[in-house]
Amino acid sequence: MQDTELFADDELLFTGEEVEERPVKKAKPWRVLVVDDEPDIHTMTQMVLGDYSFEGRKLEFISAFTGEESLNILKKDHDIAVVLLDVVMETSTAGLDVARRIRTFVNNQFVRIILRTGQPGVAPEHKVITELDINDYWQKAELTSQRLTTSITTALRSYRDLRKIEQNRVSLAQLAMSVAHQIRNRTMTITGFANLATRKLDQESDIAKYLETISEESGRLEEVVGSVSDYASIDNCDHQNSEIFPLLEEVVIEIKKFAANLDKNVEFDISLKHAVIDGRPDLFKKAIEELMKNAVIFSDESSPRVELSVQVDSELCQIKVIDNGSGIDDADLPYIYDPFFTKRPEAVGMGLSIVRRVIDGYNWILDYSKEGRNGAVFTLIIPI
Repeated sequence: MQDTELFADDELLFTGEEVEERPVKKAKPWRVLVVDDEPDIHTMTQMVLGDYSFEGRKLEFISAFTGEESLNILKKDHDIAVVLLDVVMETSTAGLDVARRIRTFVNNQFVRIILRTGQPGVAPEHKVITELDINDYWQKAELTSQRLTTSITTALRSYRDLRKIEQNRVSLAQLAMSVAHQIRNRTMTITGFANLATRKLDQESDIAKYLETISEESGRLEEVVGSVSDYASIDNCDHQNSEIFPLLEEVVIEIKKFAANLDKNVEFDISLKHAVIDGRPDLFKKAIEELMKNAVIFSDESSPRVELSVQVDSELCQIKVIDNGSGIDDADLPYIYDPFFTKRPEAVGMGLSIVRRVIDGYNWILDYSKEGRNGAVFTLIIPI
């Protein structure tokens, strides 16, 4: 047999095993919204940044040609990292209005905003930088490809860091929920055994009194755990249209029961109106409920009075909660929203902290003032 015949099937003998090729997962691109009424600006921006990459991720461009169109996109899409925003579009200040509404009406605190203008006289740089929550401001005539690239890099780095902070906050909230659950299980066990032991002892026994104290303190600890759980559970202030009138009616019913349980014959002055806000119904109710509870607790002891009123115009809903107590001392004002801050030994001190968490989550405004010489006035301002 010749050598050529012996190795005629070399290809077959030495063919290796087929290895399944796994597709390489491409990194998700950074999403950039270009808002400008000139089509050429969109084309130029995509051309300049077409090969741009940050941390191995390319850019994905979305186009809007009016301020209103951009707001509609941002309301539905919460993964946009950067907005390149023209100032002068359908109006001379359309871009400024969009920048303001992104933070308030759209309630997006993460997206980075870079303003670009071809008419700097319409929006003076100093005024824009100081009054608006934006990240950069350029005149189009001065914006070279190098400066645009640098500005985009800075914006993306800031957006990335904000997202990481939010992820860490959510993780910490989940940890707090887990710890609270474990503590609640233990307090229930302690209370159960203390009550069982009390029933087996003479009520005049010193030991029975000690066990009663253990049960009371265990109950207070459970209140603390419940408040921490309520605070930590506010993990996501979702966008949702909510009619406030029926929600406030429900709150009033609960607060009247709360006042009765405290044996306070509170005179309530209620004035409600219809309005649709952007906010989860349960979170809105929780914020108002805590403000109302605070008003009931600190209202005057001899003739307590609490007022809840709503005012609505074309853009804002204003809700006031007023009591006729002694008001908040000036020295305490910086701390009233801090967790566990309270002047009442029996209280947990988480109510106003929960309110602040909801308010900050939706970027609403909460102001405090005094009603004349006495009383506290909390004013909640919500865009509609």
